[in-house]
Amino acid sequence: MRRGLMEWNPDELPIGALESRIARLRAAMKDAGFDAFVVYTNLVRPSAVAWLTGFTPYWSEALLLVPRDGKLVFATALSNRVADWIRSTNPVSEVTSTPKPGTLIGERLAKDALVKRVGVLEWDTLPSELADNLAAAAPAVEWADGSALFASLRRGVDEPERRMLARADKLAVAALVESNARDAGTLVGLIEQHARLGGAEEAYIHVAPDLVADRRLLRTSQSIPLAERFAVRASVAYKGSWVRRTRTFAADGSTAIADTWFGDIMRAIEAGKPLGAQIQSAIKKLSGAQLVSWMAESCVGSYPLQAVASSRVPGKDVISDGQFLVLTVELTVDGNPWIGAAPLIVGNRVSEARQPLRHSGARRRREPGIQMHTPSPCLDSGPRATRGPGMTAESLKCAVLRSTGCHASCWARTALRA
Repeated sequence: MRRGLMEWNPDELPIGALESRIARLRAAMKDAGFDAFVVYTNLVRPSAVAWLTGFTPYWSEALLLVPRDGKLVFATALSNRVADWIRSTNPVSEVTSTPKPGTLIGERLAKDALVKRVGVLEWDTLPSELADNLAAAAPAVEWADGSALFASLRRGVDEPERRMLARADKLAVAALVESNARDAGTLVGLIEQHARLGGAEEAYIHVAPDLVADRRLLRTSQSIPLAERFAVRASVAYKGSWVRRTRTFAADGSTAIADTWFGDIMRAIEAGKPLGAQIQSAIKKLSGAQLVSWMAESCVGSYPLQAVASSRVPGKDVISDGQFLVLTVELTVDGNPWIGAAPLIVGNRVSEARQPLRHSGARRRREPGIQMHTPSPCLDSGPRATRGPGMTAESLKCAVLRSTGCHASCWARTALRA
């Protein structure tokens, strides 16, 4: 179950943007010979429905029907008690509560004699009960997987999504400023607290407490001591837009060169070229470095982030202009492990026409009172908060709020909602 109050803000996500996305899907449906399109959503698969409607579920599951024309139909297993709230966050759909969403959507399709072929996002992973109910209620319909079609629409981001990704990234950057912990459980809690009080509806924090001994990033609340070299990954969502950042920290400050290198490569990534080859070429500029692995994630379906290219699958890594990615790179530098991850939008446009996003950010060492500020990639440049000598926890909190665009009233309101 998610925490905090999520609401639709037409200033952040205008209804015109949602209508434009739906129109693009309908145009693609027509080209593919689909008379309708069905999308599944639940707690861990919220992203496709959120992109089309603005709605992100707290729990339970639902199906969204996109007909050739007219209003979308959102059939949810949630009770009527929350129907009004769903309508307030889903301004483009007819909302219906039913114990069997598959049956309701199937019956709607069966009533339209013109519906012959229906695309389903991630058809092979649709829960079997929903798939059976769809087929039973609409036996004459041909069902086909529409994942590739939907993924083609998600290769670019529009302006509202760009802004929300940038906001999520600011929250992740600000949260990773926290440095007052000596053990993994406390560190994870402090980082999540910063992200959520800044406005994130989701924050998953993972840590590798001793990166030299074990590179696995764990989600833990245990008081595992932090070694001289450790790594932290923050996956943060704001209004359904997810980003991920990973930082490596070392007591001797030896991560600075790799941090700077990573910022440089993020700025230099080009569309239309294999991503792996670009990373391999850039490795040559980092003295003493060896590439262990890399992975690019994006939002191309119902999951917030999923791998779209990696060093494990060579030859399928040509990236598109305007594509949103989270790039994770794992290296050794002079024998020391280093892991970094950050979001970017490839090339010089955001969807139809926007200037390229610039990248900047902040790093810090683990010792309290020591300030570290080196370049790193970021979706949106702006003021960052770092903790310097004499800075109290309260003053750091205020600095984080300023860096994320929040004010004291926003902080208090969000805390109450959470």
